Amino acid sequence: MRRLTLLLATVGVLAAAAVLGWRWWTAPPREDADALAAALASTPAGGDGALTLAQPARAARWLASHPQAAILLKLAAPAADRSLPRIRGFILALASKARGPLSLWWRGTELAAGAEVEPRAALALQRLAALEGLPFQVYPATGGAVTVRVGSAIELLGRGEDGPAPAIERGRLGALARCGERWWRIRASRSTLELVAGDPPDAPKPTSGALVTTSDLAALVAAVEPVAWVPSAPACLVVDRGGWGVALPATVLPRDVRRLLAVAGDVAAETPPGARHWRGLLGDLWVRPEPALAVATRPDLLDRLPQEAITGESGVVRGSDLARLLTRVADVADGVPGGARYSSGLRRAALVLEALRLVRWRLLPQGGRIELEW
Repeated sequence: MRRLTLLLATVGVLAAAAVLGWRWWTAPPREDADALAAALASTPAGGDGALTLAQPARAARWLASHPQAAILLKLAAPAADRSLPRIRGFILALASKARGPLSLWWRGTELAAGAEVEPRAALALQRLAALEGLPFQVYPATGGAVTVRVGSAIELLGRGEDGPAPAIERGRLGALARCGERWWRIRASRSTLELVAGDPPDAPKPTSGALVTTSDLAALVAAVEPVAWVPSAPACLVVDRGGWGVALPATVLPRDVRRLLAVAGDVAAETPPGARHWRGLLGDLWVRPEPALAVATRPDLLDRLPQEAITGESGVVRGSDLARLLTRVADVADGVPGGARYSSGLRRAALVLEALRLVRWRLLPQGGRIELEW
């Protein structure tokens, strides 16, 4: 009996240690906001944006288990991801050696990274940069450390003058970012990621299906997969129970096209006023040509699309709905000349985004809020 009790106690202690170890290993990164602000302010001025990560090694583990968060970097730097494959290996090595926050900054298609490391680690990183053919620079830092910087272009490594540090409230953050004129405060947990800027508005409340409004539809789609035939225009998208609808309030069709849409198709009993019912390649569609162009697969979805001008960015989307939508778009792309080269990327993105439980965001001139939930 005594042996059994001892065995059970040992198993209990080992299980508790395993749980605590796993929770420590998977804990989200956190660091003092002032330290992150100072690190971000020390990045070279003149770039399009910058990001500073707390506890880089821990942040790398967190991002590996939450790959959907990378879509935010692609939204902030839509062209810089072309350079990411070239320096990804060095960034991971730098994250494992960093003594403090790790910073990324970008300009156009070019990307760079930097952090404080021990002098011995700097020598190893310098050899790695030489093997990869990457520009590399070392600067003295405090406390016997050095600051190393590497980039896809040497122009991004100049010290220049430090930019102003933002006024950040006290506390601990997972990351801090500058994109344009906005400073984003980023907090992560095991199942959420929250970004706030300025005087943040409330995020949209979850509703039936997904509802997205954007001032640039092409830029939003490009965050997943650039598609040449998606228009760069304000748009509203609704997805619900397998149906979808799109409104383009700022798109003015030629008079002849509007006249054709007004007389073509048919008018069913459930058709909303001013809309026409079509049946074609995409199945049943309800089209409203005026005052704002709108298309939907069901009349109730057509009624949910706005007719007024769109300001700001907002949305509430479930990952499963977004995955189904991307798969539907990929199916359509397969039937468009040249569209097959986009469809594989859309389907890969659908598999990744399906793991997201909910995404909510609202961006207004005075501030913004983005929330991801797993």
